[in-house]
Amino acid sequence: MKKIFVLVPLCCWLCACKKSFLDVQPQGGAVTINLFYNASGVQQLLVGAYHDLTGIDVKSTWWGTSGTNWVYGDLPGGDAYLGGTPGSGYPHQVPDALNIENFQSLPTTGFIDDKWTADYDGVARANSVIIAATNATDMTDAQRAEAIGEARFLRGHFHFDAKMMWKNIPFVDETVANFNTLPNSSDIWPLIEADFRYAFDNCNETQPLVGQANKWAAACYLAKCYMFEQKFAQAKGLLDSIISSGKNAQGVPYALTPCYHDNFDVTRENNSESVLQTNFSVDYTSLPDNANLGETGVSPVGTAADVTYGYWKQPSFNLVNAFKTDASGLPMLDASGNDTSNGTNMKNDMGVPSSSPFVPYQGTVDPRLDWTVGRRGVPYLDWGVDPGQDWVADQAFGGPFVNIKNMFSQANEDVGFGGIISAYYYVGNSAVNYNIIRYAEVLLWAAEAEVEVGSLEQARAYVNMVRSRAMNGCKVAIDNATGYPSANYSMSLYASPWTDQTYARAAVRFETRLELGMEGHRFFNLVRWGLASTFMNDYISVEENRGVGSVVNGSHFTQGKNEYFPIPQQEITLDPKLTQNPGY
Repeated sequence: MKKIFVLVPLCCWLCACKKSFLDVQPQGGAVTINLFYNASGVQQLLVGAYHDLTGIDVKSTWWGTSGTNWVYGDLPGGDAYLGGTPGSGYPHQVPDALNIENFQSLPTTGFIDDKWTADYDGVARANSVIIAATNATDMTDAQRAEAIGEARFLRGHFHFDAKMMWKNIPFVDETVANFNTLPNSSDIWPLIEADFRYAFDNCNETQPLVGQANKWAAACYLAKCYMFEQKFAQAKGLLDSIISSGKNAQGVPYALTPCYHDNFDVTRENNSESVLQTNFSVDYTSLPDNANLGETGVSPVGTAADVTYGYWKQPSFNLVNAFKTDASGLPMLDASGNDTSNGTNMKNDMGVPSSSPFVPYQGTVDPRLDWTVGRRGVPYLDWGVDPGQDWVADQAFGGPFVNIKNMFSQANEDVGFGGIISAYYYVGNSAVNYNIIRYAEVLLWAAEAEVEVGSLEQARAYVNMVRSRAMNGCKVAIDNATGYPSANYSMSLYASPWTDQTYARAAVRFETRLELGMEGHRFFNLVRWGLASTFMNDYISVEENRGVGSVVNGSHFTQGKNEYFPIPQQEITLDPKLTQNPGY
């Protein structure tokens, strides 16, 4: 069993359900907050707040509230199609996700309201920790400050997530008594920054349990705030400090793992690259509450991990094409930094039955492709060679590719729960952790900040650090069963000095896409870079002609509107001081 910090079922502290670590007995119904005004109670509340990193709460729709953000980051960002089959899933899962993918969500879209509820439930839980710690009489000042530091870190995370989603949101702290009179007209970035600064100043450098935030995780999140606010000089200074001195919660200096896939392997979690992970577990006593419910249904159809209602979150042609490399092993960027990879699709088995012969793409590719995307003819972790169509629910709706990241391996599957590491049970839930922030992303922020302040060669050095790991680390095994190699890996470092800022900026952004593909970040990065309208409308114009039903013909990204999601109508009804986002 994984020993992790996030080990609380849904709303335990609210309902006082019995667990070994949560033994407050219900007294006439709901548990009141003053029962937690002690060190033990503060710890219990803190565990409950950490659980909300999963996004799974009492109003969870799994996908719509998932802390992995794949519905909001991968689908409208062009990394993935919804996939699956159009008529399967729960009643509103497919329509809501399709509307988000195609920029047709409304203030009444169920997923949007559920996501708002999940983020602010996390805020409320964090505030409960702060209130309890402030009133506890058996804690030292240092213990109190550390607990409040972790709570403010979590409050910062949930507000940050909401800020990415809606931009115009209210800030809720522990002093708020009436939640239905809060306007969303003020810029809350300074308040989010203040939470992370407090966490940096008061959280321990090392923590007793994996999954807990330490001071360096707070520093990384503050740097992420600066990147989204385009405060590049401030970001650079902080990132320099993180790169030189930062450590994970176990006191291990930040470093890239030897193998790219180590970040998605259940046996190598919370490693030197882990800044902040959502820790999941699966066992027969807690299913499905502590599993990665947000990734339910994204395992390939046809393996032992088959789910009953189809396969979802399928990588797009556009993402797959981005992993092509040129004759020198570099991304296919022209001299001005424009991506030229998407003109022709990488060879694939769209429309080709698994029983028919197929030779995989023989052109050169970045090896991260096959740790990110399952494609026919290439070994899929240890599940065997991907057979193509037999593992896809409906190619006409979701295309020919399948997801790999956050998929558990066959060696770690334990249907009988004899010794849990990762498990398939209850429609494909697993214990594979999700990386909210990992060190490779920190290095790419640093590269981006260096470009913006004019230090192009330092930016190149950071990008080459990330590329070097992908080049020299472990690669997916080559299969030659067809008489042709299943993959032709060719990747190199940027050897020539970067002298043009436009090219350097494009190269860093492209590297960010390759490194973080299918991790829920793409759409939010496009928005902060100011590229969402141009990229997504170009994407739609090509993808709607590629025969994938998940992309609705006539979809359009409206600049000045679709950068952010609509404020849920239900929330405006409850709080009339909320103002709807432009265009909705």
